[in-house]
Amino acid sequence: MDMEKWTELIKLSAQYQDQDFWKGFLAPESSDLNKKRSFSGLEKGKINTFLSTQEVYPRCDMYEAGGRIIIEAELPGLEKDDIKVTLIQDDLIIKGKCSSFQNHFRYFLKERPSRTFEKKLTIPLPIDKSRIETSFSHGILSIILPIRNDGDEKVPIYMKNDGAS
Repeated sequence: MDMEKWTELIKLSAQYQDQDFWKGFLAPESSDLNKKRSFSGLEKGKINTFLSTQEVYPRCDMYEAGGRIIIEAELPGLEKDDIKVTLIQDDLIIKGKCSSFQNHFRYFLKERPSRTFEKKLTIPLPIDKSRIETSFSHGILSIILPIRNDGDEKVPIYMKNDGAS
């Protein structure tokens, strides 16, 4: 994992800095709290896979409101043409390139990296793919995915005649 990903991971972990959260992990093995929060080998593998493959940038929110799934991604400094959004089955993929380096400047501090990114979000509910909407304003990409309501669909089931009368 490169230094950039570690830096982002450290920033994200700040939310787990309170003492109560860590008491369960640091408690003796016999602690019920520790047993609830311990990870099996399989879960550790999933966590390691997540950390090595999940792109932190751009930061996103995904929520349901008014019969729609709404995704908001922070993409400061980018233009609409720098971003490509694709839906492949249940995965929404946001790709792009951030270019912050300028050859004609003499930098004294350079914390904003130039990089390409790809973020994959799995959509948790069936959506109406024909009515997807997107907008990009003030560095926020908004994607609106109308939820497909198949729950009320009635499908008749017919019995096959086996020849007996």
